[in-house]
Amino acid sequence: MSGEIGSLQEGPSVNDAAPDFELKPLEGGDLVRLSDRICRKPVVLVFGNFTCGPFRSMHSMVEAVRERQKDHADFLLICVREAHPTNGWAMKSNEKVGVAVAQPKTFQERSAVAEQCAAKLKPSIPLLVDDINDTVGNAYSGMPARLYVIGTNGKVAYKSGRGPFGFKPEEMEQALLMLLLEESSAKPVVVIP
Repeated sequence: MSGEIGSLQEGPSVNDAAPDFELKPLEGGDLVRLSDRICRKPVVLVFGNFTCGPFRSMHSMVEAVRERQKDHADFLLICVREAHPTNGWAMKSNEKVGVAVAQPKTFQERSAVAEQCAAKLKPSIPLLVDDINDTVGNAYSGMPARLYVIGTNGKVAYKSGRGPFGFKPEEMEQALLMLLLEESSAKPVVVIP
């Protein structure tokens, strides 16, 4: 089960600078860099993987938050290392719903699994694929699933617990709303004489 429990690091804490990253979108196109997005509006990072049943079941809740908050925050879905691959800690519940993939060994294999995930979940959130060394997943301790809210100052405003039990979309939305209130009250008021 080497590597199956995720990163040994805890990832950044609230008020820490969010580690920057640059990842490929599943649908192709230019690399997405976190630092290019955070200065405009807060960014919600959604970490997950195809073989994590609780992540799949809660994905619709994340989509609902995104629909309500899409004008106020950017959302990015990052596919990380598989939690329950057929050649690792396999789950019978995955077999029952037709989710059976081996742990990817190349970026192309990980992209293929991300395509299966996208076909099943149909996310409206841009889906990014972590590199095969799990650089971003390890930096954020995002495996098997985790949520972050990054403020426009580049600092972590919210960090959920690890999935499945710590993955709480409603709590993330509450933190995002509080951040939006704080950021709007902190903006300088320009008085024109």
